[in-house]
Amino acid sequence: MPWPEFGFAGVRLWGAIYWAEINSAPGIYDWSRFDEILVAAQRNQVDVVFNLAFTPRWAASVPDAAPAFSRGASSPPSDIRHWEAFITAALQRAAGRIRYWEIWNEPEDPNYYSGDVATMIRLQQRAYEIIKDSDPSLQVITPSFIGTADGFRWQAEFLAAGGGKHADIIGFHGYWDDPKPEALIPIMVRLKTLLEQHGLAGKPLWDTEAGWPATLNDQDLQAAFVARSYLLRWLYGVDRFYWYAYEGGGASFGKLWDAKLGLLRAGHAYRTVQRWLVGAMPSGPVDQNGGVWSLPLDLQDGRSALAVWMTDGKSNFASGSAYDRYETLDGASHAVVNDAVEIGPMPVLLIAKAI
Repeated sequence: MPWPEFGFAGVRLWGAIYWAEINSAPGIYDWSRFDEILVAAQRNQVDVVFNLAFTPRWAASVPDAAPAFSRGASSPPSDIRHWEAFITAALQRAAGRIRYWEIWNEPEDPNYYSGDVATMIRLQQRAYEIIKDSDPSLQVITPSFIGTADGFRWQAEFLAAGGGKHADIIGFHGYWDDPKPEALIPIMVRLKTLLEQHGLAGKPLWDTEAGWPATLNDQDLQAAFVARSYLLRWLYGVDRFYWYAYEGGGASFGKLWDAKLGLLRAGHAYRTVQRWLVGAMPSGPVDQNGGVWSLPLDLQDGRSALAVWMTDGKSNFASGSAYDRYETLDGASHAVVNDAVEIGPMPVLLIAKAI
């Protein structure tokens, strides 16, 4: 696969390389894939999130634990010294090329993590201590949970027991079985309330993995999902959002690029909304009037703009006389005619007249 056509700031290595793949026996490491990835990241000037996760079977406390990757991988290590040795070796091998270190992945799912919360907190604490001793500027992310009932139960127990103290960044995964990204708003609000309750509201909040539901097959709605997902996370104070995934996760959900077709509509939407939001600031609250959503923002170049969409159907939107152009998710620019534009599930960006 070629490097993505559009620019982005960071890449998360979940799905690309695991502890179990690197550390085949005590003191034995194969860094070939690890090095290859870091060289590519450096060459393309993107920062890296590396997941410390998936125990080698020889180090697992339950060697036959059900796998999401390989036997024993979901199990915590039988001896925390195995964990400490791997983290130390990975830090030495990375040599400053990895800035962000995320602990595990979706720990509420026993296929990913079959231990208990107390053990995960101990793993988090030791990872944090070792990483910070190596370089205080490196950043540690909590295990990212999904906002289901099981996920919130796990996260609440983790935070109540002090797990958030051993991290610089709070992670979550914004998956939800709804074709409308707006369904995630109550999840983000609930998570922020939980962080406030535990004195963690000042820490950055990252969505380290999410994409559209696997049942969303319409390409226009996929493009709409990408754009609205980024607009809403940006509005609700999510500091970073890692889309899953450029080539597609599992089968084709989240897919932005195809080897035969190139950049798909969803990929064009990603590139366009990135251009809208980088360096921009919200200039007012989002307005919801029935199924019509509008979000005012000040663009990086100082112009005022308004992102507008409908959750269902299409309609004419009275833009008023302040806006003379609008952009669509394919990146095209159009003139506003008669102070109105047609809107639908794919957001458009109204841009104010130059002063």
